[in-house]
Amino acid sequence: MYGYETFHEDLMKNLIESVHNGASSHAYIFEGEKGLGVLNSARLFAAALTCKNTGVAPCGSCQNCVESKADTNPDIIYVRPKADKKSIGAKDMRKLEEDVAVKPFNSKHKVYIFEDASLLTEEAQNTFLKTFEEPPEYAVFILITENSTSLLQTILSRFTLVHFPSVSDAIMEKYISEKYPDEQERLPFLIKYCAGVPGMADNIINDENFESVRTSSLEKLFSVLSIDRRLAFVVQKYLDENKDKAETVFDFWLAYLRDIILMQSQAPNVIINIDKKDMLRQLASKYDTDYLMNMSKRVIKAKNMLSRYVNLKAISLWLSLKST
Repeated sequence: MYGYETFHEDLMKNLIESVHNGASSHAYIFEGEKGLGVLNSARLFAAALTCKNTGVAPCGSCQNCVESKADTNPDIIYVRPKADKKSIGAKDMRKLEEDVAVKPFNSKHKVYIFEDASLLTEEAQNTFLKTFEEPPEYAVFILITENSTSLLQTILSRFTLVHFPSVSDAIMEKYISEKYPDEQERLPFLIKYCAGVPGMADNIINDENFESVRTSSLEKLFSVLSIDRRLAFVVQKYLDENKDKAETVFDFWLAYLRDIILMQSQAPNVIINIDKKDMLRQLASKYDTDYLMNMSKRVIKAKNMLSRYVNLKAISLWLSLKST
């Protein structure tokens, strides 16, 4: 769309129309999962806001549009943490306030795109609150986040929330088929596994280890589910060998357990790992649904333990030994 890859054309058409009508707001929250092209959508909207030809913005040919596409437009500022920081603090926001006070160079608007607003500390949000409340007429702020609840209510109440939902299976099929024509064999799996997030398909297809880990994790699920405690060390060794992908392994196990339960519920058409039906059917015949649901809860807890930096060896032994 206008040279920008976006998966929400109708939504963007409405936003761009507001620019044409002079009815755009000064503050937006763009909420959507990573992989939905939300940043590209923000870039497109910023291009429209700074285009010299307002009635047809973004025209794509004026100097501002050319610079916007190249990310060199001086009136579009990308806000992100400094290279040595993991968050955006109050000091950063006070410095940004000084920039906001400077009028645009070549445009009617000056647009600030916060690439990950969840990185704004509470102090930073409060520091910038007055600027959000009473900005110069030319300033427009776009806060990108996966979850708007990470922002203070005082911020949410002053912004227009634009939600970018997961896309349809039809859009996913078109995207993958056109960009990766050699992936037809995996297409049904990719559509289901990626759940409407095109960027996830990119990550999977470009990860040369994805399929090997997905297959091996299913093989090891037999050991995870087994009541034979001696197999706990098989699980421990496997997780240790894949410690850099441990979270991904847990996600695979959860997806497989979900599929097995669905097969037991006579709903095989909605499983994700449709190319692994034979192995899933074996597991479905060995364990009852209550046991599988309990193991799903344990895998979720194991994944949460991992996020709290609990030792991986301890997690794997706890998971496999079925201790309380």
